[in-house]
Amino acid sequence: MYLWEWLVYEGRDSADDSELARSTEVDEKARKSVPLATVKERFSGTATENDSLYAYNDTFIDVRTPSDEKRGLITLFLGIGGMAWLGVCLYAVLLPFRAFLHGERDFYFGFYFFCLTALVVALGSFFVYVKYLFRYLRLEAFTARRLVVRFNRITRKVYLLRPKNIGGIVALDWDKTQAAVDPSMRHEVLPGGGFLILSWDAGAVYDADGKLTDDFDGTFVGRTARNGAELLAFWEYIRRYMEIGPEAAPPPKKLLSKTPWPWLSFEAAWNILPLRGLRESGMWPMFVLVKLMLLPVTLIHATGHWISLLLCYEPKFPPSIENAGK
Repeated sequence: MYLWEWLVYEGRDSADDSELARSTEVDEKARKSVPLATVKERFSGTATENDSLYAYNDTFIDVRTPSDEKRGLITLFLGIGGMAWLGVCLYAVLLPFRAFLHGERDFYFGFYFFCLTALVVALGSFFVYVKYLFRYLRLEAFTARRLVVRFNRITRKVYLLRPKNIGGIVALDWDKTQAAVDPSMRHEVLPGGGFLILSWDAGAVYDADGKLTDDFDGTFVGRTARNGAELLAFWEYIRRYMEIGPEAAPPPKKLLSKTPWPWLSFEAAWNILPLRGLRESGMWPMFVLVKLMLLPVTLIHATGHWISLLLCYEPKFPPSIENAGK
């Protein structure tokens, strides 16, 4: 679920000062090749919330991140593997005791050797799993159930609600927000889906206690968009809410639910496949046929998606952020 956020944070955290200094020139070139819009620039005549809001009021809006649907498969594979190894460990430990309880007294050397070997191999494998693989399981299980980006128009801040292993909770200056959007993308089609990227340079990032840091930060925002026009309209919705007010960005007809209902997991797995082209071109029979052929895979994915949600906790902002601007 948090793969991209984790990769960005790990890459930033592992880079030393000399590497960051050497990358300054590369960053300047990247800025010229990838336009970064400021909050004062208008790129779209329409504004849509892109079905991406958890909460809406006169003070703030809570927005989802694009990776909510992309979860479950890691939980299935690594979770089942971890449970299997744990079962082998327990079996290896309990095997001699079970034999003793069933009245067996005369054990051969081979039996003891087998039990010891099974125990060492099982415990060694489980140690490798915990040390090297469990960190990947925590990308979508035993962690926060979702990432939330809060835009508070009263405090003029953007708050990121994230687990500590991918950056933690931070506050960022809205006026220094940079969005990776460009007017030319209005005519682009995004078959695999695109999402809004926001970034902040050093001097605009605060920790959860409100202390200014010397770090930079960024986040992915909203549901994946089908085309560039949809992406620009979503950024315009956020920009209007913060710059003008709720009257320029009306509330959505329906907010996203935070309750982990199983049918929502099925809906997420059903819509994750990039088959929008077939559906929008009018090829409904082909669209339905492909979806039905992939139904077993969809059900497996939906099951893993739902289990991963149940294994997570619902995150909350600290009271200082929750009550900010009220």
